[in-house]
Amino acid sequence: MHQPGIIPLRPLFVGDIFGGALQTMRRNPAATIGTGFLVLTVLLVPSYLASLAVLQVGSLAAEDRGVLVSLVAMLFSVLASVALTGMIVHVVGEAVLGDRAGLGDTWRAVRGRIPALIGTLVLISLLLAAVAVVAVLAFVLLGWLASTAGDLAVVLVVVVGVIAVLLLFVWAGVRLTLAPAAVVLERVGPWRGIRRAWSLTTGRQGWRVIGITLLASIITNIFTTAVQVPATLGIFLLGDIDVMADESLVDPLLVGFDHLVQLVVGAFVVPFTAGVTALLYLDQRIRREGLETSLLQAAQARAAARRS
Repeated sequence: MHQPGIIPLRPLFVGDIFGGALQTMRRNPAATIGTGFLVLTVLLVPSYLASLAVLQVGSLAAEDRGVLVSLVAMLFSVLASVALTGMIVHVVGEAVLGDRAGLGDTWRAVRGRIPALIGTLVLISLLLAAVAVVAVLAFVLLGWLASTAGDLAVVLVVVVGVIAVLLLFVWAGVRLTLAPAAVVLERVGPWRGIRRAWSLTTGRQGWRVIGITLLASIITNIFTTAVQVPATLGIFLLGDIDVMADESLVDPLLVGFDHLVQLVVGAFVVPFTAGVTALLYLDQRIRREGLETSLLQAAQARAAARRS
């Protein structure tokens, strides 16, 4: 068994995948956690300023301003996650070969892939939206057909239908999570990356990818909750008092506090989840395509170059 970097070059176990993601963060914190703080800060600052601008629009109701602020924060957070995921995938790819990627090298390698990563996100969103439209139409049709059998039949159709659609979304969405890794590591376009992700998760291995991805999501949700619960309590306490006797300062401070929580959580969560995604992608290529041979040759060539 050869292990030039963070994982052994063989089909990976769950411990190899999670351990490899954590090792990448521990061995190269500047290019993982540090990059997370940097990228998220760069995009969350304009997000905060845009949120403040929304709060100043007096013609909007308070509820509408709250919704717009949430949408602005979500948009910038998604953009930051896309860019950061691409960079972390590259860092993990280098760590597998035993190399440490610096921040500058990572940015130069990934910056040209960011449009493709955004395109991948847009395409996946459109595909899932199309599934949602089809599901709604199916609900309407089935509900109409079941209405002749009584209210109980309608309720059963709705309940079973909602569960089925949720499972379909999870199944399809998780299978497509490998697309960013293909876009970065294979340097392919958005549609080709989606096709690669889908083909790599066919059959029984697809369920394995889904299970590991959901387990990683549970772990990150536990960490996120551990950070957000105390922060949320602080927000409520802050919202119940007059800040420096000036209520106009409360909303900006609440929004700023929320962005700060996003920064801290995202800087740790996104590198871990991106690392798991990258290693799942490599694991599937090792299992299906024998990629370990090419990885070993590349690692040996780099080791020889370092010695010379």
